[in-house]
Amino acid sequence: MKYTTLRCLRFIFLAALFAVSAAAPMAVNRAQAQDTKSGHEFDYYSDDTYSCLVGVRIYCNSGETMGWGQTSPYSLVYDSGC
Repeated sequence: MKYTTLRCLRFIFLAALFAVSAAAPMAVNRAQAQDTKSGHEFDYYSDDTYSCLVGVRIYCNSGETMGWGQTSPYSLVYDSGC
């Protein structure tokens, strides 16, 4: 019984760790992303609190770009995955 409980707790911990890491994308080096842009997503915010998203631009490695809204000086940069 103890072995099964320990195994179950270990599984729950690993599942929670995976869920948290998948839900929060890692920010990339901003200077490097500004130079190449391809393969990156730029999320633009209204001010330095980064609480109100006003636009998104995605630059795929294939050369395709997409987005909506407006740009601003306040942005977070992520890998685009495309």
